[in-house]
Amino acid sequence: MAWPEDFRAPSKRFRLFVAADAALLKIEEISDFAHDALKSGMVYFCAWGADCERFHDIVDETPAEDSLREGRFVGIQPNDIVMTTWHADEALEDALDFFIDLAHPTEGFAGGSESWVALVINNPEWADLIRRKFASRAKSL
Repeated sequence: MAWPEDFRAPSKRFRLFVAADAALLKIEEISDFAHDALKSGMVYFCAWGADCERFHDIVDETPAEDSLREGRFVGIQPNDIVMTTWHADEALEDALDFFIDLAHPTEGFAGGSESWVALVINNPEWADLIRRKFASRAKSL
């Protein structure tokens, strides 16, 4: 699993939802993925699927580790942090509702974070459900 090299968010920052079976993913894979997503502008992360709590924890540690070294993922306000959540005990649709309705970055990261991005790893059925959910939400706006 790797962050898409050609990814370009339509806004400076974005919120990311990942649906994956993370049980087979190595720590280094997730850590590299998180680092690249952060470099691309991720300011809010939601994980769903098998072992999503571990996925979340690794992503959650990445900005903290960086702040000790390079400080590339620091916000404008002193209290800004990259928000992360995991949704192991929820249906995919419920986790998506949370992501769409409640995934709000901290104040300093909120500006320019008008994009919601969903990434599905190796599950076309989940991808179809997410596409339908996003399409139905877009129609209701």
